[in-house]
This record gives sequence, C-alpha cells and structure tokens, in this order.
Amino acid sequence: MVDREELLTASRREIYDSVPKIVVGVVVAFLIWLFGVLIFQPLANMLGDPLIFGLVGLGSLISAIILIALVLIFIGIFKEVIDVTNALAGYAAAAYSRKETSDEKLERYQRAFRGIAYVILAVIAFLFLLPFIAGIIPVLAGIVLVILVIWAIFILFRSGRLFSGEIERWAADATRKIESHREEMEREEGREE
Repeated sequence: MVDREELLTASRREIYDSVPKIVVGVVVAFLIWLFGVLIFQPLANMLGDPLIFGLVGLGSLISAIILIALVLIFIGIFKEVIDVTNALAGYAAAAYSRKETSDEKLERYQRAFRGIAYVILAVIAFLFLLPFIAGIIPVLAGIVLVILVIWAIFILFRSGRLFSGEIERWAADATRKIESHREEMEREEGREE
C-alpha cells in the first residue's frame, strides 16, 4: 500500500523534474525538423540531388541524417514521458483513494496512462519523422503508418480495458445515486398527494 500524501508528493516532484526536459527535447526536435524541411532538404534538391559515391542521393542522405538525429532525441524524450505518465497515474490513483492506494491499482493506472502516452508520443514522432522517411523511401512512410495505426488501436484498446473496472464502478455509483434521488423524489410526491 502506498500512502496518498507520499504518492502525491512523489508525483508532483517527478512532473516538475520531467516536464521541462520534455519541453526542451520537443523544442530541439522541432528546430531540427524546421531546418531540415525548410533549409537542408530544399538545398539538396536545389543542387540537383547528386549521387554521393554513386550510391545514394544527397536528398536521401540528408533525410537519413536528420531522421537519425530526431530518433535519438525522441528516445531521450521517451524516458521522461514514462516518468510523467507514472506521475499522472499516481495523481489519478491518489485522487480516488482516501488514505492509501493499493499497489495493484497504481500499477494498473500506470500501465493505462503509459499506453496512452506511448500512442501520443508515437504519433507526434511519426509526424516529425514523416518528411524524412518519405525523403529516403516514400513507400516506407505508408508502411510505417499502417503499422502505427494497428499498434495504436491495440494499445488504446488495452488501456481502455485497464480503466474498465474503474469506469464500471463509477457508473454503478452514479446509477445508485440517481436511483436513490429518483426514489426520494417519488416519496416526496407521494407525501404531497
């Protein structure tokens, strides 16, 4: 069992530590993307896309270099995103507990929030990487998109299933409250008649 106040403090500390690192990583990735798309790729195309060593076009080489740089940045961001999702799961678990939170409930929330964050991060990464993947092999971008869609549906379905027990409990509580309120209203109407 995890103490509610301890969980909130640890979650808050982790968010304060990780969010600035994520913001810096995204800004750096955006700047690399911006220079790549607006300056380096057009320069390579302006030079007539010559073959380097007779093997690969300059545009493809520039795209590959930028793609590798962006992938490395997203790998760095990935660890911080995991920390933030665990902290958000801690907040969610603490918000719906009175004094202590069970380890099982916290782990379930962490898995669900991680799954949602993975999908968001993967979609953002794909959007950043798309011009450079297409600059190397255009068909590869379509294949990666199909794989991303199938994977995202699977992960989101699994994350939804992790929350289903909580949603069912909340729905049952809400239904009980509505039903008791309705019965109380009927009793008051019966007294008035």
